Amino acid sequence: MAPFDPYHKWLGIPPDQQPVSHYRLLGIENFEFDADVIEIAAERQTLLLRTFQTGPNSELAERLLNEVSAARVCLLDGKSKARYDTQLRAALEPDPEEDPLAFTSEELAAAP
Repeated sequence: MAPFDPYHKWLGIPPDQQPVSHYRLLGIENFEFDADVIEIAAERQTLLLRTFQTGPNSELAERLLNEVSAARVCLLDGKSKARYDTQLRAALEPDPEEDPLAFTSEELAAAP
């Protein structure tokens, strides 16, 4: 039997979309800028996860509640959010080696 996956079972995040970004954890679009949207999304996830605190996977619920809290704090602080967004953008950019249409700066300089 496969191990219990709280991201998938409770939050609807399939394994191929894990590990999750703060945004995905909160169920909002990447780089959301509206603090109200972030706050409400964090509250929604918190309320949902609290329903699992007394069940058989209470430790997992507690871990995810801590992750949601950390995401909320990070995304609602301007400096932390800016740093996080920069890291996330870098992680989401395709590797130039993997992009068949990407050119190196040397190739661009040599182009007529």
